[in-house]
Amino acid sequence: MKVIKKLGKKLLHPLNLDIVRLNAPPQTYFEIDDDFKSLYAIAQEKTQMAFSDNLLRRQRHYTLNHLFQQVDVSLGNVAECGCWRGLSSYQLSTHLKKRGFKNTFYIFDSFEGLSEFQDIDFTKNGIKDIDARRKWFACSLDSVRDNLKEFDFIEYKNGWIPARFAEVENEKFIFVHIDVDLYQPIKDALEFFYSRTLKSGIIVLDDYGAIDFPGAKKAVDEFLQNKKDFFLPLPSGQAFLVKD
Repeated sequence: MKVIKKLGKKLLHPLNLDIVRLNAPPQTYFEIDDDFKSLYAIAQEKTQMAFSDNLLRRQRHYTLNHLFQQVDVSLGNVAECGCWRGLSSYQLSTHLKKRGFKNTFYIFDSFEGLSEFQDIDFTKNGIKDIDARRKWFACSLDSVRDNLKEFDFIEYKNGWIPARFAEVENEKFIFVHIDVDLYQPIKDALEFFYSRTLKSGIIVLDDYGAIDFPGAKKAVDEFLQNKKDFFLPLPSGQAFLVKD
């Protein structure tokens, strides 16, 4: 068996592939966190998202959950830019419900998919079907409402970012989750929410390290160029900042 495995590794190495054990024992607490696993499983079921589950996504949501639990949600509102079917929204809302949240959870989304691509949003290899890529992330407002119907503190802002931001220009936020993939809506979201995020509030940038969305990193790096807040890119592809 060892000889076969060694030979297999040698053959796969030029392809940058490796042999891994699918039944390998857990290596970190993330893999055995029953509270997270239970919530994540329920959220996937409620939002019809189990079909696209993968280890990287679970890591991102684990991180999102734990960052969210670091803020005092009694101090301000919560916002999410980009929700797709509501997978992350469901998890955040569950935490809010348990804490007796009295403020508002604002969800901004076109419910029509991704925004228009700019040159910076294209990878070197290009994308064969832009329309299909954009529409892949579409989910109707009615469907998302139904997925999240058990939470009465959500206010939906249906439209392309930043069209409806002005409606909350006088609000303050303790947590903002930005998951809109592309350069312009990420830049617009940061420019709007940064100044309205309370001290020690957290902004999570879901797509910062995503190779398929190069505009995300560029938008964040440009915006934070002269900022002194704590900022940390993560191996999951996310990044987050803590407002100074």
